[in-house]
Amino acid sequence: MSASRMRVLWLNSLTTPRAGYRQGKPHVILGGNNMARARLRTPLLGAVITALAAGAIFLGGAGAADAKDSAARIKNEQERFLDPQAPIGTEAKTSKTTSKKVEVDSPVQTKAANPDSASDLKALPTNDGGRWSSLPSLPSGSNAYHLIMGPGGKILLLAGSGNSSDVFDAGTFESYLWTPGSGAPTKLKTPTDMFCAGHMLLSNGDAIAAGGTAAYRTSNSAWKGSKALYTFDFDQGEFRRQDDMSDGRWYPSVINTRGGYALIVGGFDANGKNSDSSEVWNPYANKYDPQPGNREFPLYPHIFLTANAKYFYTGEGWIQPAEDAEGSQDFFQPGFWQPFNGNKFSKVNALTHPTRRGFGSACWLGSIRRQKLMVMGGGWPATSTTNVIDLDSSSSPKYTSGPSLRSAKAYVNCVQLPDGSVLEVGGGSANKIENASQEVGLLKSATSKSWTPMNPLPDGEHRLYHSMAFLADDGSVISMSSNPKGQARSDTVLRFEPPYLFKGERPSLSGLPAEITYGQTYSINVSSDVTKVIMMSPASPTHGFDANQREIPLQYADGKITINATTSLAPRGYYRLFAINANGAVSTAKWTRLT
Repeated sequence: MSASRMRVLWLNSLTTPRAGYRQGKPHVILGGNNMARARLRTPLLGAVITALAAGAIFLGGAGAADAKDSAARIKNEQERFLDPQAPIGTEAKTSKTTSKKVEVDSPVQTKAANPDSASDLKALPTNDGGRWSSLPSLPSGSNAYHLIMGPGGKILLLAGSGNSSDVFDAGTFESYLWTPGSGAPTKLKTPTDMFCAGHMLLSNGDAIAAGGTAAYRTSNSAWKGSKALYTFDFDQGEFRRQDDMSDGRWYPSVINTRGGYALIVGGFDANGKNSDSSEVWNPYANKYDPQPGNREFPLYPHIFLTANAKYFYTGEGWIQPAEDAEGSQDFFQPGFWQPFNGNKFSKVNALTHPTRRGFGSACWLGSIRRQKLMVMGGGWPATSTTNVIDLDSSSSPKYTSGPSLRSAKAYVNCVQLPDGSVLEVGGGSANKIENASQEVGLLKSATSKSWTPMNPLPDGEHRLYHSMAFLADDGSVISMSSNPKGQARSDTVLRFEPPYLFKGERPSLSGLPAEITYGQTYSINVSSDVTKVIMMSPASPTHGFDANQREIPLQYADGKITINATTSLAPRGYYRLFAINANGAVSTAKWTRLT
């Protein structure tokens, strides 16, 4: 990392050039109207919007990372990490006297209980429990475990080597462009191994794939992260190579910043060590911005942009399950991180089972304005517990116990829905088909005390390691991919229609401008019975998690919407709008770009 870092205060009203730094070298960044295209900004509401175009944003951290959170932190990640490509979990516990020479990724006999043994998995009426159906399967052996939804609903599926060292050695990497329900996806020319990359939809409409696999783990070498960074043009259907990142990244997270930039965090570096560096990709200038503060996180750290412009790390990520210590393992302390403001980190306490959250999921509960986050499930052993934290509750918020899942499960996915509910689907008590959970639950609101059972996954289906679920433009949820240990992978694509799609005639929505601006009001065409208009982010899940998933209710009255959100609540970029009527029925989505 460069020793030269400076903190830069940007005001959109300025018109004079300012000097910034990237890797110790000065470059000029313009203010004024040019800066509206190239810098982070914070539009304010009401009268403030008309007076001030933006607020202050910090783009460079200063100072070294905080001290290590715990003496038990990972010292040699590769040696202690149970191969994440085929984790099996400590539900098959071994004795503390087990030989240290045992192969950690060797097959073991599991005695884990059927995670659904306490449930009768009854079929429910569709208006209560939703409905499952099948869409055309992906090509056999496609092994696409990364997804980025583009403007208009096109989907980029990244497979790369698809968890196959033979494919990696052959260099026959794969990716696809796909529209759910429209037939077979289109295979794309794929220049590098994007398996285990981080990704999202950039605010300019391109996808970003940061890192991937530079080397598979062998008996005498480590997993190594790629420094490659590619963007993908959805209109042209092609990847574009950008300058390499400063560090290799395998299992990094990519988080949208307030200004629509990509904050790239963590992963194994080019030498196979846990990276403690971060970097920022500027999609408008196609270059890296001054590097933010550095901090060590686990693989695929679950990090969210909060209303106060800080980044909250939930305590979840991919950390090795300790097979020979009966569930004991390392963990990283949850807390608020300020990579653009002195690299400060404020710890948060009271996360239950912190050493068993490594394979769980996390998402906001309902409206982003509530600032309530839930962490759920994980292993090992697999847990049904959840924790909720209200980030606005005090100056020192803490986790509290939330409603337990209906079965213990790791590899669980959570999907935010436009009516304010959250769907949990997939997972199991072990990465084996016989331990897969069929349970599906709906948390109807952020204040619900229990999960409402939905109709279970169809017979014969499983969603374990490498599974993904996301909100489609038609209001349904798509569930796909599963990579059980030593068993046949799944190429099936399942569609779940939530109960709100069975609430009578669906409302209509049209006339949405192609671009909208913070604080402005727009006329739209909606059904007369519409009572709410909700803005939802595009999907970009992998490994059961989507860092950029959020729901933003808009001010709506008399056929008009007002974009009453800050950039911390709704970062600059593309969104989907859904209309909801008095019966709770939800429209299909319309896309727009928030600038």
